[in-house]
Amino acid sequence: MARLDSSRIAAWRGLQALVGQIERGLDEELRADWDIPLGWFDVLASLQRLGGRARPLDVAADLRLPPSSLSRRLDRLQEEGWIARHREVPGADLRAVEVELTRTGRRLWREMNVSYRRAIQAQFAIHLDDVDIADIARVLDTLFGIDEPTPQPGDESLHQGSDPG
Repeated sequence: MARLDSSRIAAWRGLQALVGQIERGLDEELRADWDIPLGWFDVLASLQRLGGRARPLDVAADLRLPPSSLSRRLDRLQEEGWIARHREVPGADLRAVEVELTRTGRRLWREMNVSYRRAIQAQFAIHLDDVDIADIARVLDTLFGIDEPTPQPGDESLHQGSDPG
């Protein structure tokens, strides 16, 4: 095992700073274009990736968030009419809930996804070639401990919120 040295700490701090900078830029773009924060878009995009309907725990897992941090976002998205909660989950206990993109939420996701992808391109992807992307994917696989093969550059599943159909 590699020893924790100053170069590893610097790499970690650099990664934190870069992710924060890119997320702030994405948030600013989405707020400027839509007056909607990145965190709300992320939930819409997650539901889209999960087929349009999922349990909140699955959305939280997809976003790598603690489930408790998701419920307020879900409340606000429901207030706006972009998602609906369903309690009639077959065979589940009465506390089981699924959330679903509404028609309005799906349309909003599609329209916002254009702004999101444009911002990702400008703030991230334009600076990297296919080898860089493959290297990042390899490192992420290592850090996340993923056993599945990583999609290759150009694969639509690399894009958060990509439309499956």
